[in-house]
Amino acid sequence: MNVTIRKGYLLSSSRKAFVFGLKLLSVILISLSPSQLAAAEKFDGQFIAAEVARAIASPDNTVEIIVAQPIDLVFDALLSRLAEYSESISDISFDNSNSQNSAAVGVGSQRITTMDDGKRLVQRIIIFEPPNTFAYFTDMAKSTVSVPIGYSIGYYQFSELQDKTVKAEVSVAYKPSSRLTAFLVRLGFNRALSRDFQKAEEYLNSLARED
Repeated sequence: MNVTIRKGYLLSSSRKAFVFGLKLLSVILISLSPSQLAAAEKFDGQFIAAEVARAIASPDNTVEIIVAQPIDLVFDALLSRLAEYSESISDISFDNSNSQNSAAVGVGSQRITTMDDGKRLVQRIIIFEPPNTFAYFTDMAKSTVSVPIGYSIGYYQFSELQDKTVKAEVSVAYKPSSRLTAFLVRLGFNRALSRDFQKAEEYLNSLARED
């Protein structure tokens, strides 16, 4: 098993993250409709861009997995096939009505994760560059699951290694909904992140290679 959890800085420096954040801000502001910006309130484009930069430079949690599969398959599995390896997820669907291309997943799409109990987790795609990168903002206002966080950002990077394996790096930034339980929330989030991606790694490596 090659799942590693670490905190602190990724390869990107703070300066690179700052520059990236400025570029991302312009993309997010363009991609969000006026109604989305109004609904977001304090989670506006500028705030989300800053949190993506934080997820890159100084994440709250990170996970790395190594998979012996083509990069396109790994990208798709972590984006849209969670129900195939998660015990608590029954379905993944996408609402592309606000996507840059309404016929396909893209920036502005909403990933809707339906849990076994019927509750939903809604995550808006804010970066989409297949097969190398995607990121989402978890919209707790639209979600019906009970999660003790105010928001979260997930940033995914995929790279091909020389031995024909793929490294997937996932970094997250979030804010617990209560300061009193922040330590427990971070501990639980860390464990859940490790468990979920360990299952993803095991599932993907159990498949016959498709290339």
